[in-house]
Amino acid sequence: MTLVHQKHSAMKIEIAERQKRILDLVHDRGFVSVTQLADVMHVSEQTARRDIMSLAGQGLVSKVHGGAGLPQAAADVHYAARRGRFAEEKARIAHQVASCVPEGATVFIDIGTTMEAVAEALLDHQRLTIITNHLSVALILSRRSDFDIMLAGGILRRRDNATTGDSARDFIEQFRVGYGIFGIGGISAEGDLLDYDFRDIGVSRAAMKISRTRFFALDHSKFNTDAVARIGHISDANAIFTDKKPPRGLVKIIRENNVELHVA
Repeated sequence: MTLVHQKHSAMKIEIAERQKRILDLVHDRGFVSVTQLADVMHVSEQTARRDIMSLAGQGLVSKVHGGAGLPQAAADVHYAARRGRFAEEKARIAHQVASCVPEGATVFIDIGTTMEAVAEALLDHQRLTIITNHLSVALILSRRSDFDIMLAGGILRRRDNATTGDSARDFIEQFRVGYGIFGIGGISAEGDLLDYDFRDIGVSRAAMKISRTRFFALDHSKFNTDAVARIGHISDANAIFTDKKPPRGLVKIIRENNVELHVA
């Protein structure tokens, strides 16, 4: 084999290995941005885009604005799997969150599977006014005829039944609520509130601004994750709800910032 052929074969193997890793990341997270891929793979964003185009051409990923997501059939399975993961723990967390929301409150509810559990737990309440960009949450809460539910419009993200984009953010910014309930991708060791999808940041930050009291609900798997999109800091929270005590360093940060910690 000539040197040229050897180099060509090595490049093909490198590309194949890189694209396999991209597939693993997309299947694990549901969405990965071009910037995230470039950082993780130590390649340029142009190279990351080429890899996404190649995988999308094979029907292995869905090319979306700013990155790569799962094809719709796989996205449905992925979300169902996330819903079932730590389902019992999420239910316990949700009931503790609901116990801290008074009757007749105005509430923003974020997206995510834990937020679906929170919606179920809130069905025992009366006369709630809810703002959300999560279609599944709205449908769960619609079982109560005395709830007023306002659903943000915007770009429908089918993989998790959420609306996002500037329209969703602008809609949310019109309101003020007593309680904002948020599900996040993780909390870093430094106390940063993180998500995997940078497209959620604008909507999440807008919802945090309109919320007088901010609750963050997450199961123990979200501590020290590799999510990279920063939404805020623990100091922005009034209370953290989880199912296991966080790592010692994180507990220290929570206490230093006078944030309530509820372990279900």
